[in-house]
Amino acid sequence: MKIKLLLLTLLGSVALANAQYTVTDINGNELHDGDVLEFGVYGNNTAANYEFFVTNDNPTETIYTRIEFVDAVNATGEFFELCYALQCYTNLSVGFTVPNAPAVFPIAVGEDSGFGNHFLNDDPGNGTDILDYVFAFHQYEADGVTEIGTPLTFTYRYNPTLGVNDNSKVNLTVLSTVVSNDLNLDVNEPVSMVVYDLRGRIVKQARFETGRQTINMSDLSAQAYILKFSNEKGATQTTKIIVQ
Repeated sequence: MKIKLLLLTLLGSVALANAQYTVTDINGNELHDGDVLEFGVYGNNTAANYEFFVTNDNPTETIYTRIEFVDAVNATGEFFELCYALQCYTNLSVGFTVPNAPAVFPIAVGEDSGFGNHFLNDDPGNGTDILDYVFAFHQYEADGVTEIGTPLTFTYRYNPTLGVNDNSKVNLTVLSTVVSNDLNLDVNEPVSMVVYDLRGRIVKQARFETGRQTINMSDLSAQAYILKFSNEKGATQTTKIIVQ
């Protein structure tokens, strides 16, 4: 019996030594340590925006997280945007963390970090060389000092030689991101729309053919929402709106 209890204690210690979160993108694809995410566009372009969620995998306890800007190649971070922990930051420098150390961002049991978190490069570079930005997700004890497990490190890469594949874009325009009653869209291909609140709950769904579309949003509470559009080629686009 003592041997069995000792074994269970050791197994529990190993579990606590490992990071207890999963990072996924807007489509549910998991980010792994060492991954390189390559983009052929930059700036205010949906195809350049890596939107992510950090999910708490610990079944019983809140986890405490932080993101670090580890390194950059052919770039400085001056024109990079990182949004996490309900804040957006630009003009990053190597070693910068979100939140600022020793602060940490808590994620409760069964919850994730919510919508609005993303990595986005706005630096065009010289049009030829690859720009690499290396980031790491960390988990800590509540003190923000004692790290749990090893960080998940990945590279956000802007490769100007990739170009843009038209199949990777949803061909529509959201005419206004501040809405009182009606949301207006210019839709140039059949698309599906899902509306999420900031807790990730689906509050409205619709499908559109081509042309000007008007959607009544007066049944929604006054707050921010995330619109996710998908076309028949599998491309997706996300847009944040404010319902007044």
